[in-house]
Amino acid sequence: MKHIITALIQLQDLNFTLQEQKALTAETHLETLEKNIAALSRDLPPDICKTFTSLLNHYATAVVPMSGGTCSGCGMSVPTILAYEVQVGEKLIQCPRCTRILFYREALPRQLKRIRAINEKPSPGIARFSSSRLMLPQLEAKTRDEALEEMINLMAAEGFVEKPETLLATAISRESIVPTAIEHGLAFPHVRGVEGGGLIFAAGLKKQGLQFGAPKNRLTKVVFFIVIPLAASAFYLQLITGLMESLREADSRAKLLECTTQDKMWKLLSQLTKKTIA
Repeated sequence: MKHIITALIQLQDLNFTLQEQKALTAETHLETLEKNIAALSRDLPPDICKTFTSLLNHYATAVVPMSGGTCSGCGMSVPTILAYEVQVGEKLIQCPRCTRILFYREALPRQLKRIRAINEKPSPGIARFSSSRLMLPQLEAKTRDEALEEMINLMAAEGFVEKPETLLATAISRESIVPTAIEHGLAFPHVRGVEGGGLIFAAGLKKQGLQFGAPKNRLTKVVFFIVIPLAASAFYLQLITGLMESLREADSRAKLLECTTQDKMWKLLSQLTKKTIA
């Protein structure tokens, strides 16, 4: 059964990636992703595949980790006997409340603090998802993985996330499925399934550019690293769509790359996203 759960997690990741590629209007990988999804679905038992598809039509995530004896999808404390069976991994166990399929993970990386208080009214633009302290106007990195490490370490140093090593490994693994770099020198690497908090991102600039897997080996100059809790999966696509719209014009991207301080970068991004990110 463990191999089936692994296959379901892979299938869910491929579906996420397909949605992302459509949102990014990156048609290069769509056909390959659709073929891989179809092939993986055929290899699953029909009843399990049907259950998975039904859940995915209802929720953003159909397969979720159980962490600390709790379903990370709905927050329900899983009964002890079921929690044990999830950990053993010999049966397919669904959450009694939300019916999502559960798998065992020892500990999820956590978001340690929010951008805003839970009861605070959301701000327009990027202020609800980031902070001036998470801006990197001059990335020192020379490679994709170094850029990811630099941005994740900043988030950890500022107290927003824990376990930077785990986040980095997960981000690199995600990039190996399909690169998140697109045209116009933009990239949107991310990690899903972080425990607690809300969606949050750091932004980094590399005026000289670096290889991030963009189409036709074009250089990436603007990187948004995004941490996505399970509960915020739907907001992620809205965020990247808004960021893309804000930076659609070459003039906007050029102005951003001219920013030399965190404050200048933050002010410009805030101005550009007021209308595109509600």
